[in-house]
Amino acid sequence: MTNFLTVASDELRVQISPRGARLCGVYLRHSANLVLDANEAKHPSWLTCYPGVLVGPVANRVHHGRFMIDGCEYQMPQNESGATCLHSGPHGLQTQHWQVIKQNNDRLILRCLLADGVCGLPGHRDITAEYAVAGATLTLTITATTTKPTPMNIAHHPYWRLGDAGLHYLHVNADHYLPVNKSNIPTGEVRSVDGTRFDFRTPRQVPHNIDHNLCLSHNRHATPYPAATLTGADGLQMKIETTEPGLQVYGGAQLPVLLDANVGPNAGIALEPQGWPNAMNEINFPSVLLRPASMYRQITRYCFETIK
Repeated sequence: MTNFLTVASDELRVQISPRGARLCGVYLRHSANLVLDANEAKHPSWLTCYPGVLVGPVANRVHHGRFMIDGCEYQMPQNESGATCLHSGPHGLQTQHWQVIKQNNDRLILRCLLADGVCGLPGHRDITAEYAVAGATLTLTITATTTKPTPMNIAHHPYWRLGDAGLHYLHVNADHYLPVNKSNIPTGEVRSVDGTRFDFRTPRQVPHNIDHNLCLSHNRHATPYPAATLTGADGLQMKIETTEPGLQVYGGAQLPVLLDANVGPNAGIALEPQGWPNAMNEINFPSVLLRPASMYRQITRYCFETIK
């Protein structure tokens, strides 16, 4: 059974598990849970869907799990059909038990240390995640440092369900998206969303089979900026602001059928702020390389309200 840590404001109650720094529950006033969750003891495979966890240190897919840094080649685990590395493999952040550094009523800070070589990546990495609530807003701040140049691209992976499943409308501030090949690796092209099913500049329902990066920007931002708005059929709305240049939109087509948890294919939508996938192998993508003299900082805000 999951042991939750809880932070709350007068409007929002949030539950987090230290395993994977996982967001397990979000309750706005007297709402049902706004993220999908299931009893992991009863359904051990549930965690393989990455529900609510922080994935990384390199989120998404890396072609053959290989990349170069300063002339040296690195090999990550190929945990997806032997062709890609997904979410840094079997020892990624999502599998780690994070240490509780600080907790009070409205804020929780967790820490994860990754040794040099874990996930096939260089550097001793020190990563923190802070969940903070104020009013109807949840803010997630992720920081990281390293002792060697290393890729750092962490993503938050909750499945959102704002009311009835399948009745969401999504708006995204993105003029371009990344086409992918049969292995879901970006082809390197940055294509306009004009006339495609990836055009969410006007709110529309999410296609069931989408699993693509929408390009919010060509650079990371110092402070969060408006990225997306998800609206449920009953008028509950979530606005996402983030510092990240990309938003992976996954319609949940491969979610398992867990009847007692009201989970099934397309029951929830993953909206994952992050750097562009496979960026280490694409010179024209925004860089995800973190060097020892720098600090990685990602800030994402989830702002909830009910509209008429």
